[in-house]
Amino acid sequence: MKLIRNFKITSDEFYDYLEEKLLQDIQQTTGKKVKAKEIKKGFRYDKKDAYTTITINDYKRHEIYSATVKSRTDFITITYQTKETKEGLQITFEEYVDSYDSVRDKKNIVSRTFHDWISFGRMSNTLYGIRNDIVNKKEGISPVNQKQMESFKGLRKTLEKKLNEKGQED
Repeated sequence: MKLIRNFKITSDEFYDYLEEKLLQDIQQTTGKKVKAKEIKKGFRYDKKDAYTTITINDYKRHEIYSATVKSRTDFITITYQTKETKEGLQITFEEYVDSYDSVRDKKNIVSRTFHDWISFGRMSNTLYGIRNDIVNKKEGISPVNQKQMESFKGLRKTLEKKLNEKGQED
């Protein structure tokens, strides 16, 4: 599946983001500190806990990032191609899932449509999530992680309790 979107971000911001996330993933899964200049075609690392191998198929900063994730049961190839336009950065995001895309045309129309809509939504969320992270970083807004959100549950319950008590007094 392929999605094309234009965002008001720069190519530098996009590739800085991709490199940062990739370098974090490599360090977390392998314990090795890798520099951004080491990310190039053929670079490979293993995620032993997930039984996967990630291979960089192509990487040219400001043009393309393509990687394949191979697991015991499947392989998925993702590609981001970028181009500067008047409207901002045009990102072409492609994803190939071998277990599905290799037999896609043999599936019935309902199954294909359902899968395509799910894939479209997931891929859209990925692209807009990247854009939002980049814009938030540029504006100095720190990302909200799940642990922060969990801590707000207690606050919400306390406030709801106070509001209910206040409502009963009136």
